[in-house]
Amino acid sequence: MSDINTTLLNSIQKIEVDLAEIKQALRELQRQFSNQFAPAVSAEDLTTMQQSIIEQSSLECIAESVKRAQLTEYPDQLGKRVINTGGEFKGKNEAQKYNLLLQILHEQDWKARCKEVPQGQPLPPLVPLSDHDLTVKRLHLKTLGHMVKHDIIDKDYPTASKEWKNIPEKNREYYMMHLERLAKNGGLHIHQCKRMWCARSLLRESFKSDNQTHKRRMAEKNKTQSPPLTASVEPARKRSRRSNIFVLIYYTWESFYYIVNAYFTEQVSILYKEIDHSVKAAKKKQEVVLELKAIEQKKEFADTITSFCRVA
Repeated sequence: MSDINTTLLNSIQKIEVDLAEIKQALRELQRQFSNQFAPAVSAEDLTTMQQSIIEQSSLECIAESVKRAQLTEYPDQLGKRVINTGGEFKGKNEAQKYNLLLQILHEQDWKARCKEVPQGQPLPPLVPLSDHDLTVKRLHLKTLGHMVKHDIIDKDYPTASKEWKNIPEKNREYYMMHLERLAKNGGLHIHQCKRMWCARSLLRESFKSDNQTHKRRMAEKNKTQSPPLTASVEPARKRSRRSNIFVLIYYTWESFYYIVNAYFTEQVSILYKEIDHSVKAAKKKQEVVLELKAIEQKKEFADTITSFCRVA
């Protein structure tokens, strides 16, 4: 039995050597084929190609700059800015300011819906947003802030660690207006804030969060380059990874819940209008039926009087 195993091992080793030789021969043939049939590119052609790429890139940059300038030229194009940070907002932390802002916007939406209710019909009650709804909407705003930071700002400024205050003011204005437009598309009208304070705060927090994450990763990287991790440190890193995964899942679920909740809220509003329309139609139908019955009773009464007169 051992002789058979030895024979098999020798055969496998020979096959591996043959495969290595075949791969080497194929690489050599590929190199020769490339050298023989590849098109020759002169230095002049190479320079022309590079110049064309540079010109195309410059044109794209100019077009993007013009587009951004047109957007920032009218900072109030989404609507009037009427919500300031004074009054009720004084003395509150960021989360409390967001909650108060969301309640104000929620009340404005309620007033707009009340204007659509026909005169004489009962108005829908104003129900303040619950703590859960406020949390979901705050997470949605913060997610939009991270999207703008990662999808646009990080491409304009690739440096890993950077500060919001060091970004040129004109560019910051464009980023804030872009965030306000995304929020409006999601039903959150933070563009009503004066001096774009909500969008500014969201992006500043996004910068702070990313910088903290970058510092933590650099610290972990330095630890890995130093002596091997001890048994007490490794589980902590695993817990950190699990925590990040749970946070990601939570953000995804909360965003999904917000979208579904908004959809069903809209459907309930549509259903409410349909019920209201059906009630009106039923009332009209009932009025018509009552009117027909009254006419019928009047006719019967007239027939009775006529018969009585004939008998008399």
